[in-house]
Amino acid sequence: MSSQSRITTRCGSLISTVLFNLTGLYFFKLNYQLIKKNIIMISKELLAKTFEYFDFFKEDNFVVAPSLPILYFGDLASYEKSDLKVITVGKNPSDNEFRLKKNEPFSFVRFPNWDENKRNLIESLNPYFKEKPLKQWFSCFEPILNGLSSSYYPGVKENIALHTDICSPLATYPTWSKLPKTKQKLLYKEGFQLWKELIEELQPDIMFVSIPRALFNSVFTLNGKELVVFNEKKDGTIRKNPYVVESYEYILRNNKQVKVVFGQAANKPFDTIYSKQKIKIGELCQK
Repeated sequence: MSSQSRITTRCGSLISTVLFNLTGLYFFKLNYQLIKKNIIMISKELLAKTFEYFDFFKEDNFVVAPSLPILYFGDLASYEKSDLKVITVGKNPSDNEFRLKKNEPFSFVRFPNWDENKRNLIESLNPYFKEKPLKQWFSCFEPILNGLSSSYYPGVKENIALHTDICSPLATYPTWSKLPKTKQKLLYKEGFQLWKELIEELQPDIMFVSIPRALFNSVFTLNGKELVVFNEKKDGTIRKNPYVVESYEYILRNNKQVKVVFGQAANKPFDTIYSKQKIKIGELCQK
């Protein structure tokens, strides 16, 4: 082979190598963007643990049947894209999540995508606030979220929030407060661990928590500080007991500091203050 031929061959080989590498880099970036765009924040391991927990308890007479484990409420994909990741926290799902009216039998009416054979939990939970959400309950948190440029509902604010339950992802009948303490302990032991794993995977920036004080203190042990105190009722009269909202921190395993805002629950979360006061809580959290 002549010198000219060898040079031509080597140049061709070098060009092919460069083109191959550039093509590979292009597809790597493309795949990375696709993966990034479709991040699955809920791991297969957590889903497996959730169904294991559900299967263990689902035949018990205090667990709503039929039902599914509600690991979270809301659009996970939109939450992932939100600049501010906000989570609300209650105790456990209401039995009314599985019926529209009190006298109706339990069903998957609020989760029409659910397939018991496929166990397509993510697909079933994500559209919750686009289907038939239990608005009268979630309206307790919504004004607070709105004050923080967030909402459970699409198209309302810039950020989409999720709701989670700290005691258990299972709906019970009777409701949690009326369950015997022995049943509560059974559900809570693993239910709380599921919630902690969920929070680690969701990596929130802020959590609004409205649960009984004793339960809150057992979980959020770092010292808190007063965020705001409400002394007036909606009609302008003075409250017998001021409503104190407190700010805490919750440290994730990666050392991320999550802001935690606590308000005492009544029948429902933040139930004894009115909407303007709730909006103010959200606004204060933006500062």
